[in-house]
Amino acid sequence: MDLNITYLTQQLHNAVVGHTIDYHQRIPSTMPVAHQLAAQAATRSGTLVVADEQTAGRGRLDRRWEAPPGQALLVSIILKPPLPISPAFLPILAGVAAADALESLSPLLRGHVGCKWPNDLLLGNNMQDAGKTAGILVESAFGQDALTYAIVGIGINVNQTSATLPPAAPGAPPPTSLRTYTGQSLARTTVLLALCQALSDLLRTPATDQILWSAWRRRLWTLGQMVAVRERGAEDAIFSGRAIDVTPDGALIVEDASGAQRSFSAGDVTLRGI
Repeated sequence: MDLNITYLTQQLHNAVVGHTIDYHQRIPSTMPVAHQLAAQAATRSGTLVVADEQTAGRGRLDRRWEAPPGQALLVSIILKPPLPISPAFLPILAGVAAADALESLSPLLRGHVGCKWPNDLLLGNNMQDAGKTAGILVESAFGQDALTYAIVGIGINVNQTSATLPPAAPGAPPPTSLRTYTGQSLARTTVLLALCQALSDLLRTPATDQILWSAWRRRLWTLGQMVAVRERGAEDAIFSGRAIDVTPDGALIVEDASGAQRSFSAGDVTLRGI
């Protein structure tokens, strides 16, 4: 289903997010285009870069984000100061907003959307049977120790079938889509509208970092699970244990069998094989 940019612009013209849409039918990635636009003073906070197809889409740790043309929502959101929260909480805000948006789309999704630390959205009943439906990537630019802008990249599997979803990465939840989970096709226009409205609500109504953190923590299905953490830049350094909590700044706390605890602010978490 094609994105209806005219309808979206009409519905979001007064919104904090989505009032301006830079649409591309086919593009390597929305992220570099968003960076180019964000660097221009005339570009307003809340501008979107949207594509029907990415030929070189990427997620965290430079992983590929693969999706057939017209079946996934591929969007980068430009945010500029002032923001109602500290920049470090943007990934948490994006995760909460995206989860709220997905649950608003269908009764079949309410209570079935969870978060996997640090930045994935899952569909299921719990971590054990969940599939990954979305990923979030936040990149920020700073000048003189202050935020110049941030780009929130979000990819959501919307209408892929089991035949068009990529294979699961080792140790990761299998990919799923809104369509495969609910059995119903969804208009990507509707998904993007819900996402922009959820983000606008959180950015318009000043919420404390603590409130956002609590909302995110409640959705974090990683907690209580046995995990293996591979630290960035240390391919052979793996710490295994139970994810017991997250710190106020979003770091994951893992406790091993001896009771030793470590916190990870950036890493790659996978379920440990049983």
